[in-house]
Amino acid sequence: MKHILIKSIVIIFTVSAIVSCADSDFLQESNPNVLGVDTYWRDLSDTQTGLNATYKTLHNPAVLNVIAEILRSDMGYPGYGRPVPQNTEDFYLHLYNASTSEILEKWQTNYQGIFRANQVIQALENLEGTVDETEWTSQMAQARFFRGLFHYYLYTTYNSGSIIIRKEVPEVQDSEVPTEEFYLPLSPAEDVIKFVREDLEYAYQNLYKKGEYPSGDASRVTSGAAATILGTSYLQELDYEKAMPYFDDVINNHGYELEYDLDKMFTTAGEFNKESIFEINFTSDFIEIDLNRWNGDTGTNWLNQQTSNTRGAVGPAWIAYAYKSEPMDPLDLRNYYQDANNDDALTLRDVPLRASSMIALVDDNQTTYYLTGTASEYPRFHGLAWGYAWWKKYTNDDIVAAENQLPSGAATLSSKNVTLNRLPEVMLMQAECKIKTGDVDEALNLINDIRKRWGLVLLGLSGSDVAHTYDEEVYNEESLMQHLMRVEKPLEMSVEGHLIRFLDFQRWKKSDNYGFKERLEELANEEYYGVNFTYVNSEGATKIRNNFPSIEGEKPSGSFTTVDYEYDIPFLNYTESVHGTYPIPFDEVNANPNIN
Repeated sequence: MKHILIKSIVIIFTVSAIVSCADSDFLQESNPNVLGVDTYWRDLSDTQTGLNATYKTLHNPAVLNVIAEILRSDMGYPGYGRPVPQNTEDFYLHLYNASTSEILEKWQTNYQGIFRANQVIQALENLEGTVDETEWTSQMAQARFFRGLFHYYLYTTYNSGSIIIRKEVPEVQDSEVPTEEFYLPLSPAEDVIKFVREDLEYAYQNLYKKGEYPSGDASRVTSGAAATILGTSYLQELDYEKAMPYFDDVINNHGYELEYDLDKMFTTAGEFNKESIFEINFTSDFIEIDLNRWNGDTGTNWLNQQTSNTRGAVGPAWIAYAYKSEPMDPLDLRNYYQDANNDDALTLRDVPLRASSMIALVDDNQTTYYLTGTASEYPRFHGLAWGYAWWKKYTNDDIVAAENQLPSGAATLSSKNVTLNRLPEVMLMQAECKIKTGDVDEALNLINDIRKRWGLVLLGLSGSDVAHTYDEEVYNEESLMQHLMRVEKPLEMSVEGHLIRFLDFQRWKKSDNYGFKERLEELANEEYYGVNFTYVNSEGATKIRNNFPSIEGEKPSGSFTTVDYEYDIPFLNYTESVHGTYPIPFDEVNANPNIN
């Protein structure tokens, strides 16, 4: 059973138009749903309800725009149709602009979260000194975490960081709305990040650590989550010296560990596992099927549907080949299975453990997929239709035979948590800092700790370690950074978190001249090959999967289909100055006279 944070939300927290993209006629009317400080915010129970509403903002998919961002990056192909997708997807083709609905909705939703956090902060300030100090501090730290987080999400997404800072709730008096409190100008990016860090520093110093909340509620934000975002903010500026202490603290002092029970990786059973730092908590106990399922009001998400169906984001050819091609450590017994079709002989797995946990490939005949068979038996691998890989991080393949068999009875109502930050991300960011500050050995240790968990060949020289296999390469700062950028970070953190992949390229363009345009050019020039696939099923029968469902990197001698088209148009369309960050939405520009 999940820990339940959000049990009831009152109507006063649901007003979003008041904080952004406001219609001027609406703003001239008093809002009957807004209760004043003197009539509602009377004690810590009231502020806790407001805090619960702030957490609930995370249920709205627009906070992250996960599917749009998968397609916008190099991690997604838009569903059915090859070589021409059946659906036109603006984010995949880089045709989005200031009028695109997802760009407006993310802006509005994050400011809605800021509005809710500000309500709680203001109420707590009025209660200071009259209530339990420990609980007051905990609630204030959570509220300031979210105000900082939502500003940070906007800062990293829009207008090169120049956004509106909202530090307080606009006052409504006598049915008149003071325009200047609603129509704030854009702040310089340096002022925004300063404000973000002030909030997150307060949260870092005052939040509980993992597992220390008196209530035992694992879904509440922690000081480790605040440290992760703070460290990330400095890394993004290439300020490695300031980033490293935060990452070091998260790695060593907050109780996080790499999860070695792979049944708890990206499964329902693995929610809030040992390495989880920050998750969006959904629960099947409080699904409200009569509410709008498209904006998170039901308490569920739709990511399962969008990563398992005809329209959405499926794994592109390059990621399928990269996952299946990682070298497995022959000394790790987890990389072997007993082959029932060969006298139970120990046989090397078809694909590595990291691949099996994160993505479904037709080659993976050792991993059950949607309960009724192995991934090799799953029908939706097809080199001329769906393609070569299905993301598993958001689906329910571990608990149902099909998404429409969920307890809610609807494929759109998934109560699987969404992981925003976990320990390996912090370790890889710390490894990047170590590389850039000359400590290649420590960077190798951090990367190898992650690879060891997956049973992969380790990097570097074996030395006296006879228990693991190494690639026996001598790494320097440049070669290890290339590996981190091209292998370790994309394969470990694929399709997770808030803009992880896209922000990596923003940073690497500055540090290594390896930006997203360069990446798209690489992909536009690469060729992969879809081939037919033969496997032996559980009854010992040899089966052939036609229509080229398996991907290869070298041109085969037999029948194949060439995959050289996935990123041709995205490469031609993408312009860093236009697409590197979202523009301010037209609705905000048109409504706000202080933006020009």
